[in-house]
Amino acid sequence: MTLEAVAKDYSKYCNVNLDHKLKPVNKSVDDMLARLEEFQTILSFIKQDEKDATNIFASVPNYKSDLDEMCDTIDTIENLISHIKNNLDKLENDIEKAETELGYNEHKKIVSNIFTPLFVSFLIVIAN
Repeated sequence: MTLEAVAKDYSKYCNVNLDHKLKPVNKSVDDMLARLEEFQTILSFIKQDEKDATNIFASVPNYKSDLDEMCDTIDTIENLISHIKNNLDKLENDIEKAETELGYNEHKKIVSNIFTPLFVSFLIVIAN
């Protein structure tokens, strides 16, 4: 063999197809870049939400009087509902007692059934 033939044979070992070898690496890098861009987008949304939440929490003290007033209104409504319920229960017991004395045997909550639609309407009016 001549020196030239040996050099040609060995030169084949040096001819490496880098495009074929680097193709999976390039794909992985492209995929990673895409994921990083998605992550960056998510972070920007989170930062904006954090700013909005901070603004909301910072503005809560400005509405303290409104919140106190609303809590007082809720407490008043709860007390009113409790008072009405107690009155209806007492009235129902009195009616049951009277029915028993008169010999009426059908035990239905007549008062509750009569006043329930009115009571619901009353609550709707108060809520608005």
